[in-house]
Parts: sequence; C-alpha cells; structure tokens
Amino acid sequence: MFDKKVTLWPTVIVFAGALLIGTGVARAQVDPKAPEIDGGMLTYSKGQPVLPVYEGWHPNQDGTIDLWFGYLNQNYEEETDVPVGPNNNIGGKWGPDAGQPTHFLPRNNRWVFKIRVPGDFGKSEVVWTLTSHGKTYRTYATLIPGYVHDDMGIQREYFGTPPATGNQAPEINISGDNHRSAKVGQPIMLTVKVTDDGYPRVSKARAGGAAPAANAARAGNPNICGADTSPQNCGAPNEGAGNLFSVQGLRMGCFVYRGSSAPVAFEPPQPKMWEDHRGGSPWATGYTLPPIPKDNTWEIQTKFDEPGNYTVRCLAHDGLLTTPADVTFTVSK
Repeated sequence: MFDKKVTLWPTVIVFAGALLIGTGVARAQVDPKAPEIDGGMLTYSKGQPVLPVYEGWHPNQDGTIDLWFGYLNQNYEEETDVPVGPNNNIGGKWGPDAGQPTHFLPRNNRWVFKIRVPGDFGKSEVVWTLTSHGKTYRTYATLIPGYVHDDMGIQREYFGTPPATGNQAPEINISGDNHRSAKVGQPIMLTVKVTDDGYPRVSKARAGGAAPAANAARAGNPNICGADTSPQNCGAPNEGAGNLFSVQGLRMGCFVYRGSSAPVAFEPPQPKMWEDHRGGSPWATGYTLPPIPKDNTWEIQTKFDEPGNYTVRCLAHDGLLTTPADVTFTVSK
C-alpha cells in the first residue's frame, strides 16, 4: 500500500514500478513479479483509482494562505464515490472533513477545493488520504517555495499564459438557500447567475479546446467523432492529448460534488466540467462555447431519484479562473 509523500511536478511520466502524473506526483508499489507493461499506452474506462493532487499554495492579502487540492481520476468514464471517512480524509486539526469532494468526476480536475491556513503555518503540512479500488494515495500540502501560485500562475495552469490585460474570476450566485430539503422525484429549480469582466476575450482562433493549429486541421469537419457521437465517448482517448488547452470564454455547469450522481438528473443536461479532450468538453478539439443565456442566468432543473445527502456544485469558468457555488440537499422519500 502506498505511503510515500506526494510532491509537485508539472508533467506526466509513466515508468515501470511507479506512476508520476499531473501537478502532483503519486507513487504506487508494483508487484515485481508482474509483467512489465507500458502504462503510457493504456487508457481505462473504469476500475482505476483516483489520485489526490496538491496543486500548490496561494498567499492572500490578509496574510492567510490557501492550500489548493485537485485530483486525477484515472478513468475516462467512471465517476467514483468515496465518502468522508477512513478512505477519504484530511489529517490533523483540519479534518477529517475539510470540504473535499466525495464524488469524483472523470480525468483531471484542478483547483477543486482549498484549505485556508494562518500565515504562520511554517513547516506544517496538511495530508489528504484517498483510497479507491483498493489503492491508497496521500498528497502532502506544504509551503515549499516552488509550490507557490499567484493568480497568474493559476491561470497558466489552464492555458499556458494569462491575458496581458489581466483577468478577474467570474462571480456566481445561486438564488435561494444553500441548504435545502427535497423529496425523491421532486423537481428543484436552480437559478444561477454568473457575471464576468469579459476577459479573456473569445477569439475565433481559440474557439476550440485544442491548440489553434489542431483546430485549423479540423476546419470544415463538423463530425470529429466518427460513428460514436455521444458526448461521453466522442473521440478516441488519446485524441489531441498533447494539446489540452481550455477554451477561453465564460461558461457554467452544475454537477454532483458530494453524493452519487446516479440518482441525480439535470435538465437541461450539463456540460462536462472536467478536462476531457473528447467531445462535449471545453478541452475538446472543435468545441464551441454555448451562448450565454439572457441576463446571464441559467435555469437548471435538478431531480433526485434516491434519498440521501447531496452537494450540487455549479462552477463558473472563464477559461482561466473558476468560481464555485454549492447547494446542499437533504432528500427524503
């Protein structure tokens, strides 16, 4: 079982005996008797673990510090559920529940949640432990200087370089209480208003998720998915993998942050908010941003098929910075 520290590297490397991935590095022990496999050539739809990732720390003007975490779900389709507890916990006085997700979307998800610590945090550390599919990983948040990210650094994580004129994160507000009760099968309307400063500006050259050269090669071809045009499976997993750039421009989508997605339905269906270079994602080749609704207000019907506790997150994204808003539901029969 893994029990090594996770450190920060901006790369993806796979080699015999270990896996290094994302902005965090996770090492898993491998049976030395197992046949050697080139893991870099493999993709999985389900059955693989989720890796917690320490994204780095952000200093605030008031002297506090935000420790940012994300994760990499190694599956292309499976949305994994790990409740807060022994298999999903934050160590020390910051946990075990520090607002981390319990429902994990596919693939790479950056800057998902933060833990605010005092300015005298010093050489302390915060540990996030996550076990899924029988494998345990830990990521360690520290104030090592190389891990610092200012606002510009965060934006570079999404699109290489930030806008020259500066950029502010979009503002998001969900009307009504952020703690609600609902009945199974009862439609609940979420009214979500998002405003933005207009930066970064959307240009035709960056109207698709891949690099401009890749978009140009696809120009005039409305069907880039072959026979399978479903948003979930459109495109081969390695399609454009070297050109993962987010579309610049405002969008918004809601998804399950805590609780299983299987009993939750959204109408209209929500766009992918994770980094997926297949169809239906702002990271996909040829993707075009949908129009912003009237008054910058989205109306989304949410319905639960099973009782339980759920957190729905709505995420505003301008292609460089994100702002979340959460609503917690207690659903009864």
